[in-house]
Amino acid sequence: MKDLADHLFDILENSVKAAATEVKIILGIKDKLFFCKIEDDGSGIKDEDVTDPFVTSRKTRKVGLGLPLLKRAAESTGGSLQIYNSEKRGVILEFKIDIAHIDAKPFGDIARTFVDAIYSWPKVSFDIFIQKKNNKKLSIFNSKKIREIVSYSEMQQKEVRDFIYDSIDRELKKIKIDSQFGMF
Repeated sequence: MKDLADHLFDILENSVKAAATEVKIILGIKDKLFFCKIEDDGSGIKDEDVTDPFVTSRKTRKVGLGLPLLKRAAESTGGSLQIYNSEKRGVILEFKIDIAHIDAKPFGDIARTFVDAIYSWPKVSFDIFIQKKNNKKLSIFNSKKIREIVSYSEMQQKEVRDFIYDSIDRELKKIKIDSQFGMF
């Protein structure tokens, strides 16, 4: 995976494969540390090391590289990856990456990743937040609320898709997730 956007899409796909209907994403940058927290209401994880490439729920092959590669990407910058079951239901995944580190992967187009997920899995509710420097969370997109206002056929229009992308991208830029490594 060449950038963080690829890792994010992989994580979101894991949530969907675990039958999640709601996925909450929190992104932020604090002291040159990019952090991401993803919570879902899927089936959760068994008591196995899901960062082991030979532990996978795949039926087509016996290797899963997404989480091991994310763990390596995070730890190679002095960051971390934590995955655990939620007290309610589902999984919480958190990772941190030092974006000033020479081994940090570029962000990629994170806004496009979110739009692709929203359109790939229309029955899943995606709630995207950014965390400001004062630790306050700001909701920047909620697909459930959008679907209450916009019909399915209207959602398919290019103008609506572009509006969603531009809205998410604009908010990510406010916390400096718009350049290759989030640094100006």
